[in-house]
Amino acid sequence: QRIPSAVYSRREDNLFSGLAEIGMGFSIGVLWSEYSIIMTGCGPPNFSDFLERICYQGVIVLAGLALFNRIVTLGKGLEETTNELFGPLLESTLWQVRAAEYAGSLAVLGSVVALAVQIQSGASMDGLSGIDISLCRAIRDL
Repeated sequence: QRIPSAVYSRREDNLFSGLAEIGMGFSIGVLWSEYSIIMTGCGPPNFSDFLERICYQGVIVLAGLALFNRIVTLGKGLEETTNELFGPLLESTLWQVRAAEYAGSLAVLGSVVALAVQIQSGASMDGLSGIDISLCRAIRDL
């Protein structure tokens, strides 16, 4: 049962909408990084390496949790599982959980695309970063 009204709100709504917003933030950070890598071969210049790493790790957790949930629940998404276990939740909360799951999946797909673009362009990638660190340092120091 879904509750359409914003008048009714529970702690669970605040918790899951907050977690979903954090997950969407991680996904946006990863998508921005991947866009920059596809366009320039380097990560975003005004995005610290530490923050970029946190975004990637957050997306790994989000996408891994969503995949694990789909395996364990035989195909149910995070939205349906959350509503079954902690509901009834507000429609806006469920929308945010669904959006976070899709954004995490899109970020993972974008990572594969960015890596393919780097391989296609013949970039000399250092380690698992997917970028040419020496080239990016040279560009940054200009």
